[in-house]
Amino acid sequence: MSAYAASLPEATKPVAVRPPRGLTRDEVMTAREVADLLKMPVSTIYQLARRGDLPASRLGRTWRFIRPRLEEVLAG
Repeated sequence: MSAYAASLPEATKPVAVRPPRGLTRDEVMTAREVADLLKMPVSTIYQLARRGDLPASRLGRTWRFIRPRLEEVLAG
């Protein structure tokens, strides 16, 4: 071992990692679908998403909403 090499920590237990679960089409919603669900204008949905009041992600020029996250926010 070189004097410059950092000593490596002892081997640790491997951590079990669950593979990521893919989202289904029913779980990913457009702004129009959210507006229909909440009975609000689409412009209000965009405004709430921009302000961070609704959990959403930009995908290019479009917004996408994850149904389980929306349900958490609306329930709480």
